[in-house]
Amino acid sequence: MKMNGRIFYKVCLIGLINGVLLGLIMKWVEMFSGKQVYKLLLNVDFLPLIGAVSWSEASLFFFHLLFSLAITFIYAYILLPLKIFRKWNKYALAFITIIPAIMLYFPLSALSKTEVVLPSDLTAFFLWTILHLFYGLFLPKAI
Repeated sequence: MKMNGRIFYKVCLIGLINGVLLGLIMKWVEMFSGKQVYKLLLNVDFLPLIGAVSWSEASLFFFHLLFSLAITFIYAYILLPLKIFRKWNKYALAFITIIPAIMLYFPLSALSKTEVVLPSDLTAFFLWTILHLFYGLFLPKAI
């Protein structure tokens, strides 16, 4: 499937806007709830090599934005060639696409070497889920 320049631009724009909004809202939620969902979002300390480096918050946020772009491109590459996902089905595909990011809560919180939320913290999981679902609601705007 070939992506034209207009769609490529929209996918990049939506991926970046979604990533920035998710990060900022998670930071705000963390400040007011005390649940370290933003810290979990940016955490890479469990990854070999990358986790050994003391990254700045800006660098970690940049990694988050790259991941957001990847999710948006995956969504677009699935959606564009499949005519079944048109109109409201775009939202069903967005929901399916975002489920893995929501489920990452458990391994990310369990593998983290720094203190973040516990895998059993249902309030933090609820916040993580709601914010990622809002992220998914805007994926169809990329197409």
